Amino acid sequence: MVNLLTRLSAALLPFLVVFAACRAPDPIERGVVGAPVSSRGSSGINRADQRDKPYVILVSFDGFKPEYLDRFRLPGFRRVIERGVRAKAMIPVFPSLTFPNHYSLVTGLYPEHHGLVENTFHDPERNRTYSIRDRAAVSDGTWYRGEPIWATAETQGMVAACFFWPGSEAAIDGVRPTIWNKYDDRIPNETRVQAALEWLRMPPERRPHVITLYFSELDVVSHRGPLDAPAIAEATQSLDRALEALVKGLDSLPIRDRIYLLLTSDHGMAETSGRHTVMLNSLIDTATVIVGYDGPIAGLHVTGDTSGAREIRDRINSRLQHGRAYLRAEVPEQHHFREDPRIGDIVIIMEEPWMLLASPPVLNLLRERWGNHGWDPALPSMHAIFIIAGPDIPAGVSIPFVNNIDVYPLMTELLGLRAAQPIDGRPGRIRELMGGGQQRLR
Repeated sequence: MVNLLTRLSAALLPFLVVFAACRAPDPIERGVVGAPVSSRGSSGINRADQRDKPYVILVSFDGFKPEYLDRFRLPGFRRVIERGVRAKAMIPVFPSLTFPNHYSLVTGLYPEHHGLVENTFHDPERNRTYSIRDRAAVSDGTWYRGEPIWATAETQGMVAACFFWPGSEAAIDGVRPTIWNKYDDRIPNETRVQAALEWLRMPPERRPHVITLYFSELDVVSHRGPLDAPAIAEATQSLDRALEALVKGLDSLPIRDRIYLLLTSDHGMAETSGRHTVMLNSLIDTATVIVGYDGPIAGLHVTGDTSGAREIRDRINSRLQHGRAYLRAEVPEQHHFREDPRIGDIVIIMEEPWMLLASPPVLNLLRERWGNHGWDPALPSMHAIFIIAGPDIPAGVSIPFVNNIDVYPLMTELLGLRAAQPIDGRPGRIRELMGGGQQRLR
């Protein structure tokens, strides 16, 4: 019966959240309150020794490039920047895609270790494919490795809540956040913000200390057309209004001086086009491979005897002009993209803005240019944002580049939690940057 009620709650999420926004119910009714599926969770109650800890609100603006902070008039972002620290940029993990980077942000692991190697990928051990559009896969905790920040909190007696985040719908090692939401991009930004504020108005014993918020609006419009289109400015300004509402709401709370607001994105964006597209079947006989994923990078699993992978790699490289194919063990070391068989037997890494596709980009055939991402995270176009404000964070300061994988250990430090081990992120690295080598923002 409990499992049935939990599934019904998840299915009714969009209606519950929108209805909640209209009728101002008791705060616990905002969002789906998922009963923890194991005794390792907090059971929705902060342990007594956790109740005086700070609060961390982790916000992701999907596809938000650092240059937008300067290109557009964004008073909401500017207010947070003036109150805290802004990095020149945050370096994503490889590949610079949504699910791999969001899950790295909350686990401190590279994709080769946490398992989400792409938004869609084939797992040869299961002989199954994971896709961000497959509801059953997304909510199946066995696909995910590592310990996300909400599980770190929950297993140490601290309540967590997620208004969307890759992985938050699944019971990972038997643990979900106390409050979680089934993804539905139709839910307005304003509803998401108000839900988070209501969670922070809960009584101390139930008030979540870890909150995630996710906004997809900018990424969606970026994939639909050129990056100099008016829609880009409109989307960034819409997100800025949502952020202003969040900051205004946080400022009104009695606990405002105990809140860390951490603004991030998962990746940047570059323009591509049909003329920058290479079809895989122009290079090899695709009957000999399973295409795990394609685009700015592609992963191929060789069918039958995998000894033929070297021959297929060489055939691709003899014909491909704007990319290079590697055996998985040969992928450049700086990408940290070798250890998981889900990556494929062969990895093709394309030069920006080129893509390698297994089938034509049907949705973009009528568009001259459109935005995409997934290329080398070292490219400035792929960089993400990192801004933080809160207790003991210096105001109006800029710091150099930060790494995506260092955000998880930073959050555990801010919350006074024990970080999961092992992780790829380095504890203390972002705090060191904020504590030295600072420059005042002008």
